[in-house]
Amino acid sequence: MSDVAISREKIPRFILSLVLVIFGFLALITIIGIIIHFCFDYIESEQIFQLKGTSSSLFRLTPHVISIIILTVALLVIFKLINIKIKKSDPLKKPQGMILLVEIFVTMIEKFTVDLGGEKIRNLAPYIAYLAVYLFCANTFGLLGFTPPPTSSLSVTFSFGLTTFFLIRYYGIKNNGISHITGLLKPLPLAPINIIGEIAFPFTLSLRMFGNILSGVIIMMLVYTGLSGLFNVLFSLIAGTSSPFMELLTPLTIAPSLLHIYFDLFSGFIQTFVFILLSSVFISSSAN
Repeated sequence: MSDVAISREKIPRFILSLVLVIFGFLALITIIGIIIHFCFDYIESEQIFQLKGTSSSLFRLTPHVISIIILTVALLVIFKLINIKIKKSDPLKKPQGMILLVEIFVTMIEKFTVDLGGEKIRNLAPYIAYLAVYLFCANTFGLLGFTPPPTSSLSVTFSFGLTTFFLIRYYGIKNNGISHITGLLKPLPLAPINIIGEIAFPFTLSLRMFGNILSGVIIMMLVYTGLSGLFNVLFSLIAGTSSPFMELLTPLTIAPSLLHIYFDLFSGFIQTFVFILLSSVFISSSAN
């Protein structure tokens, strides 16, 4: 467990800080999303956002890019506010509230990294912490209903997979020298298989998360479409006509809520944990 202990007196303040960070983050994302939706028109036929007052394709953004912008700006603002809070805090006093929350998270990530790979990869902890925060927020982004989760785009997950791939090579060469590369040629008959296996790693790492998140998005879309159609059929049987307002009843039913818990929260957490675990294991193995 973390080296930072939480006394019983600090638990209520700790929980309050955690709740404030979560709701503040969600409120910030909502505000940014509303601003972007006021600045862009959504062209449903092309499934693309066009900057208002323009017609050029240079001012068009895909829904995934909109998701990345909203999430990145929100995280930058939250990180800046936490940074200001840390700079204003007294280092001689025991951490409380948000500072305690951040210290526990940083300590846990650092301990997780060192336990896997030792002191050689201690400076990898900031990257693992960033992966944990960004990927979890990105995987659960679909709960807000603005645009699809950023990680349902292969370009996003592949970027992280490629970054991990280069970090594996960096730590391998840093700690083992050129033997980290020449080791792929031993034994020589298996060299092509070894090289292909190494090159395939960023693809398999990124495709795993991409496939799971995208499948959740597709299933939830089918659920909402099916329930909306069912409500319209029932309403038309009772009232003799259909109503577009029946679609508003779909999110209020229990089925989508339960599925969101699994596909967004549970699956999002599992995919985040698997990604950072595999990244840490492969980097630590290359460094030792």
